[in-house]
Amino acid sequence: MSAEVQRSKGSELPDGPPSQGDRAEARLLEPFATVVRGIYRLFLVGLVVGTVGPLTGTKLGTQWGGPYVCAEARSAFSADGFTGMFRPHAGVEVMARPSYCTDHADSTQRLFDLLSSFPSWLLVLGILFLLDRLVHGASRQGVFTARTAKHVRLAGWWLLLGCLVAAVVEAGAHAALLATLAQDSTFDADSWLGAWQPPYALVLTALGILTFARIMRAGVAMREDLEGTV
Repeated sequence: MSAEVQRSKGSELPDGPPSQGDRAEARLLEPFATVVRGIYRLFLVGLVVGTVGPLTGTKLGTQWGGPYVCAEARSAFSADGFTGMFRPHAGVEVMARPSYCTDHADSTQRLFDLLSSFPSWLLVLGILFLLDRLVHGASRQGVFTARTAKHVRLAGWWLLLGCLVAAVVEAGAHAALLATLAQDSTFDADSWLGAWQPPYALVLTALGILTFARIMRAGVAMREDLEGTV
């Protein structure tokens, strides 16, 4: 196979030992690559502990603490009579937000408690997995390739869709848990929407990643066209 054909189909060639140019490109990924690999492996251990802990009543990993299941009300009310470090200055109104906790939660309450935080953990785990694949592929095959651009685009879509789904699921789980702990709280569409907090920052970040992936893919195509004409 001629050198021109190899260059035009470089992204489709099987993996091989990295060249000197590939090693130079791999150095561009540091220290990001090392940090991602380390955090990804630590996060896997934390996820296992965090998943088993709440179901057994220890709550290790997702929330450090005792076997309590808690849900905080989204609405606040004015309160007085605070003493000590909570005592306000004259003319200052204190707004309190109650938190309902139980140390004898049943399996349904523990499930709601788990779902109120687990989707975010799963979202982060997915991002770390995709980033780990990205840096691994870019280290072996080069940074400026169609496959690397594909991995970046996949990470952007995972973050965009995942953050929206996680926010909706966690809001529903929180509203359902609160309804089992507070007598005046009901689980309905209003309480679900009241607990939902739109992830604006993550959505904007995901859109930026998708835009960068498109720019990167266009740059790769221009580079392949240029190499094909040389």
